Amino acid sequence: MTTVSVRCNHCGAPLDVAENTRFVTCTFCNSQLEVKRTENSVFTEEVARIARNTDRMAESLEVIKLQNEIEQLDREWDSVRGGYESKRRGKGPPSRAGAAVGLLFAVFFAIVCFSMAGMASNTGAPGIFQMVPIGMGFFALIAAVMGTVNSTKYQTNRSAYQNRRDELVSRLDAMKRDDA
Repeated sequence: MTTVSVRCNHCGAPLDVAENTRFVTCTFCNSQLEVKRTENSVFTEEVARIARNTDRMAESLEVIKLQNEIEQLDREWDSVRGGYESKRRGKGPPSRAGAAVGLLFAVFFAIVCFSMAGMASNTGAPGIFQMVPIGMGFFALIAAVMGTVNSTKYQTNRSAYQNRRDELVSRLDAMKRDDA
């Protein structure tokens, strides 16, 4: 059996290892070593250092994954938010207060329209003068309810996005604090 002479890369002590040996423990400093071979050389590397480097790389990879997840979440939210803004012709996302004011105005408008239809009916006006105000009143109510529903959906989606983003940022900050 042929042996190869190498040095412990922790303490520098000479070691004789068999040609096919992959791992060895230094007899002088008790460091666990991996025997590495290239075309021209044979050397050792501490297993503990390899493990530390692997752990650091795994932590860095986890940080990158979290950063990517935050970026993807932001892109998805921008897309959702943009959909609401395009429906409102660039006026920005709907607010709950705006939806409530719109609903109140629609109810008032519908009452006025229904009153106009009632007056037209009492005066014996043709049916068109009764139907148009009724249609306008229903249209206003439907539009206001849809606005309220969209506002609620937007606020729910926004809250879910913000909660998820806060959770990811918190995990990322904790990982960065642990590395420091």
